[in-house]
Amino acid sequence: MNPPLEFAAAILLPVAAACAAIGGTRLLKWLSEQPTAPAVTEPIERLRADLVRLRAQLEAMETRDDLPAKNLRLRALRAAYVDALTDACRRLDVSVPPGARARPEDVRQTDIYRMEAGLRARGLDVREPAQR
Repeated sequence: MNPPLEFAAAILLPVAAACAAIGGTRLLKWLSEQPTAPAVTEPIERLRADLVRLRAQLEAMETRDDLPAKNLRLRALRAAYVDALTDACRRLDVSVPPGARARPEDVRQTDIYRMEAGLRARGLDVREPAQR
C-alpha cells in the first residue's frame, strides 16, 4: 500500500469509528424515547360479531349479479374477512395457513374453511347467521 494512503487510513478509521459510536448511542436513545402505542385488543365478542357480519356480507355478495365491479368488491371483502379470521386465529392460538399471512386477498377458499374449522374447534363459530 501507499504510505500516504496508510496515513490517511490511520487518521480516518478512528474518526469514523468514533462517529459511528456516537451516532449509534444517539439512535438508541432516540428509539428508547419514542412513545409506544398500547396494544389495543378488542373483546372476542366484538371480533366474533365482525366475523359473522363479514361472512354474511360475503355470502350475500357472492350470490348477487347486479353489482358493478363485483370481482373487485368480492376480493376486498374476502381480504377483510381473512384479516379478521387471521386476527381471531392468532388470539385463540389456531394455526394460520401461510397463504393467509402473505396475501389475504388471494387466499384460497380451503384455507378459509380451515381457519373457520380451527376457530370452531376453539369455541368460536363464525358460520352462524348474522343478527339483523
